[in-house]
Amino acid sequence: MKTSNFEIIAGTYEEFLLGYNFNVKQSEIVQSFAAHDHSSSIRSLCISGHYLATGAADDRIIIYDLKSRKEHCMLTHHDATVTCLQFTNNHSHILSGSSDGVLAIVRVGNWQVEKVWDKAHKGSAILDIAVHSSGKLALTLGSDCTLRTWNLVKGRQAYAINLNSKCKDAKSLDKIVWAKDDIRFVLSGGKYTEIWSIEMGGVLKVVKHEERVSSCIWFSDEEILVGYEDGQIALVQINDLTKSIQKAHDGRVKVLALYNNWVVSGSSTGEIKVWNKELKELTKQNSGCRITCLGIATLAKIKEEKIVETAPEETVSSTVIKKSSVVIEVEENNDESIMYHGMTTKEKRKKHGKIKKNKKNKI
Repeated sequence: MKTSNFEIIAGTYEEFLLGYNFNVKQSEIVQSFAAHDHSSSIRSLCISGHYLATGAADDRIIIYDLKSRKEHCMLTHHDATVTCLQFTNNHSHILSGSSDGVLAIVRVGNWQVEKVWDKAHKGSAILDIAVHSSGKLALTLGSDCTLRTWNLVKGRQAYAINLNSKCKDAKSLDKIVWAKDDIRFVLSGGKYTEIWSIEMGGVLKVVKHEERVSSCIWFSDEEILVGYEDGQIALVQINDLTKSIQKAHDGRVKVLALYNNWVVSGSSTGEIKVWNKELKELTKQNSGCRITCLGIATLAKIKEEKIVETAPEETVSSTVIKKSSVVIEVEENNDESIMYHGMTTKEKRKKHGKIKKNKKNKI
């Protein structure tokens, strides 16, 4: 049996979750699994240690255990399309956002919903979430053209920025990605990518593109890699804004991912490609489905990283989660102005949500 250095996992419009092993020595992609557990298109996924989470238009989040290759549990606290997911770096929690503006935090291990903001973006869709490496704060981008910062220690919003007055095309922005320095982040969408700094509290650089941007990642400390709707990719130097453009796919470059010395790209035509750091194509595979999201899992990471399984006061089996009632704390924010700590009194109410344990579907 061939050993693979990492596994590419992709979500699709056709509801399938697909896995592909990449073998470095032979530079080839071999399919590892295909799962059809969602009843609508998969819109987001994220990976932390041996856990894989997927969110879909069926309002559900499914957690998979990559060690046992089985479905672990299902989270049903959202009532609309789950648009974005992000684990904290210490693997203790997962944040989720939905198209009705609900932001939630769930503890990894016992999968209890610990906090819900019902009106995180005043009822507008949450487009993306970016959790800081410290795990103490997170950024959310909403279709209300605001960028909001959340204090994850105190469990409340820190402040909000109206992007209409800061950005060239705020309505088209749809992605946030932190840089490795944890100070800068990029906002991308439309024909612009913008480099922001939390030290400066605003925009450092604005990159204008000829084509619409469909994906963007940090390639290095001073470079970003951008995918376009016409199938091209561009390596952009942040200092002088020069671009090196080349053809990558026949359709929209929907997702880009970077792992060590390899770049993975996925297109709306279903094609997955692996590139080296010089952006030379190594291999490709056609999934036969329209790719919406993509992540990379490694066997080394699964073996080495420690996962926080339960809250201190609770003991829950890592392989069996029974159907149970969970109290969800919901915070409603009716203040239209930018909020800082202690400036408003928030009304809280409680409602019940559920965690569902499904059959042990293998992936």
